[in-house]
Amino acid sequence: MASNAPQTPSDFPSEAEAESRLTADRFDIIALIAKADRRRENSDNRAASAYYNAAIRTAAARPPADPDVVAQVARADAATRWLADHFRCHLLDALTDRGFTRDHQHTRFRESLDMMFGDMQRPDEYRQFPQKPMAHYYPGMTHIEFADTRALDWVQQLEARFPEMQREALAILASHDGFQPYIKAASSRPQQDHHGLLENADWSTLHLWQNGAAVDEHIRRCPIIYQTIIDHVPLCHIGPRAPSIMLSLLKPGAKIPPHTGMLNSRLICHLPLIVPPDCGFRVGTTTIKWEEGKVIAFDDSVEHEAWNNSAFDRLVLIYDIWRPELTQTDRDQITAMFDVVDNYR
Repeated sequence: MASNAPQTPSDFPSEAEAESRLTADRFDIIALIAKADRRRENSDNRAASAYYNAAIRTAAARPPADPDVVAQVARADAATRWLADHFRCHLLDALTDRGFTRDHQHTRFRESLDMMFGDMQRPDEYRQFPQKPMAHYYPGMTHIEFADTRALDWVQQLEARFPEMQREALAILASHDGFQPYIKAASSRPQQDHHGLLENADWSTLHLWQNGAAVDEHIRRCPIIYQTIIDHVPLCHIGPRAPSIMLSLLKPGAKIPPHTGMLNSRLICHLPLIVPPDCGFRVGTTTIKWEEGKVIAFDDSVEHEAWNNSAFDRLVLIYDIWRPELTQTDRDQITAMFDVVDNYR
């Protein structure tokens, strides 16, 4: 690891000044770097990396003419490399403490770390829509768009409870109480547009399980939906990251633009509860129409999009499961890695 820690210029904006400038202009490069510096000084290295990288991306998209700004972008780039080295040492040490030395890592897990650190390239996928997870790529996962739900032994039991679950859903849709925009602003991270969906209630959710815990006030409104999932579905548990169990509301005329999810080591499942005509869903090259009461499962690391061209609300129950081909060793090591990551500052 590099020994020289990044240094902040003495005349650089304070954190409060940086935040004020970013409120006025979220593409202010100096403010992004100043925010990163102040987060690093407060030992919040994950936030610091996010802000440094936002500054670097902004400069690449809008090259600054001011040589002083160019110099600060170069300093930000050096700081990201230092932070990456710091994170690598922290993660490997923490995994060793848990008994997951390199010699005791599953081959796929070890390769995923090598790819994360840039020591190994992801394999080329010569297809139009490859797996492109935003957070963690796990090698060796079969490329699929939609999974064959006939191979999932819990699906039939879940679908058998659909009439009761739909009755709860209809009661919930009588009002939109509790639904929040799916993409919320996070004060600890740079603000991105997210295709116009940031704080946009056109796509909103009611979480039953979020950030590693049940949301009791929402579960009380749909106990059958929640308990059916808990009783029958082998959910993917990764600390505060998974599972997510939520009701996803797409308003009339709304669209979810093409995007990819965070991981390719899980499948996202939908149980369509209320689906009016003229709704659609595409994963990769395959477009379907949701069918009420029929489970679908798909790899959300493959580009996907959804739309509701009707005049009525669309409501889908969403939750996540492990990829069936993962061994318990795979799952334990992925979970341990994210536990380290989520507790890293």
